[in-house]
Amino acid sequence: MTLPVMWRRTLFLAAAVLCAVRSPVLAQEPGPVWAKLTDAQRDEVVRFGDDYKQFIGRAKSELTFVREAVRLVEANGFRPWPAAPGTPSRADLRPGSRWYAINRDRTIVAFVLGTDPVVTGARIVNTHNDSVHLTLKPNPFRESVGISLFDTAVHGGIKNYQWVNRPLALVGRVTKTDGSVVTVDIGHQPGDPVLIVPDIAPHIDQDFRQRQNRDVIQTEELDPVLALTAEAAMTALRTKYGLVREDFLAADLQIVPAQMPVDVGLDQQLIGAFGHDDRSNGFASFRAIVEVRTPRKTAIAYGVDNEEALSWTTGINSEWFRTLLAEIVAAQEPSYNDLMLRRALRASQVLVSDCTTAIEPNFPQPYLPDGSARLGWGLVFKEYGSGRQAEAEFFAQVRRVFNEAGVHWQTHAYRAGYGGGTIAQWFANADIDAIDVGIGILSMHSPMEVSSKVDLWELYRGFKAFLGATAGTSSQAPSLPAAAASAGR
Repeated sequence: MTLPVMWRRTLFLAAAVLCAVRSPVLAQEPGPVWAKLTDAQRDEVVRFGDDYKQFIGRAKSELTFVREAVRLVEANGFRPWPAAPGTPSRADLRPGSRWYAINRDRTIVAFVLGTDPVVTGARIVNTHNDSVHLTLKPNPFRESVGISLFDTAVHGGIKNYQWVNRPLALVGRVTKTDGSVVTVDIGHQPGDPVLIVPDIAPHIDQDFRQRQNRDVIQTEELDPVLALTAEAAMTALRTKYGLVREDFLAADLQIVPAQMPVDVGLDQQLIGAFGHDDRSNGFASFRAIVEVRTPRKTAIAYGVDNEEALSWTTGINSEWFRTLLAEIVAAQEPSYNDLMLRRALRASQVLVSDCTTAIEPNFPQPYLPDGSARLGWGLVFKEYGSGRQAEAEFFAQVRRVFNEAGVHWQTHAYRAGYGGGTIAQWFANADIDAIDVGIGILSMHSPMEVSSKVDLWELYRGFKAFLGATAGTSSQAPSLPAAAASAGR
């Protein structure tokens, strides 16, 4: 029997709709993202990049990152999670309520409670707050040929020669035996002095020319000039900060580049700054969490300390984060047992977000021409291999989330024999599905790393989609705290 034309058209349209619903959402075509954006999207990328430059210029250490993250989340209605045993009542933990918790001023978690209880799992974005830097030895004062120097150690892996002959700042704090705390920030404000690690002149370095690569400047030679004499150095520290020599035994001070973030390249699509690795991903995650309203699964942004070195109490191996999850579960449930926490962990999912090395134009040899990250091609899935990557099923799920949100992404791997690290192992050991994502950067672990504004923006959009900020949320931009004045060295 031949159906009427109208019925045939109706059935054809219904079949087309059904196929569209069932068909997979395709990924964005790989390639440079900027050319694919509308003028309005490009304006948003630029604004986001400007916000990021202000943020990372103020957040040059774990302490200052946590400080700036707190300012951001408090401006958007997040409340501090009370210390146990004063956890909130079940009535306080309504869906959409916004909280943050801090571990020893160096690790921060911000979370938005979902309509499903935490025991059914959470969606977590994990980043790290620390970057490579110079730190001080316990007794940091030494003299050489009458000049006062700081005796330093290295946090993380660096190329020593990159840290000489450049303005350096001293940031952090000193805790005195009476419990008082002195905040130190030297080198960022107009008129501030700076520190510098001097190098030998090229016409008298004959005895050192056989040194190779990492040994051009040895680690014990990374000692910046503190003052012309030891007496002058201690007088200045005592006059401005009330510090004496023994106070530095309990000092958390870092030596970081004094230069503030700048645009790189004539098209101004790149950002040069200290600390992209990994405070760029951290900024994107906390900007994303403040745009989550009432997700189905509790959304968590987790900025951890000490990824570049041993974990310790504020690092990923600390039990602090697991304890916080237990407190949330215990506050939501009529009674609590350890099995609830284990089930919550098993049902959770995490994006472990860190920087990776984009293909270097001057040194492409370690990279895969068609398989390594490129600047400006979007966020990066990092496929480490060797049992250190997500199961295919979870990878497919996250890809679909990104594709449905129109997020541009790429994958990254190295040639055989090269590679990077990941802290995703902690989450995997906790029975949580985890995958590594991030952005590619140039000059990683140097005093001036380079990232793409559009990559960072795509990562932020990916985080929003993963955390549940794309459904039923306001399109209004988050509240940003007023920028503090800073020098443009």
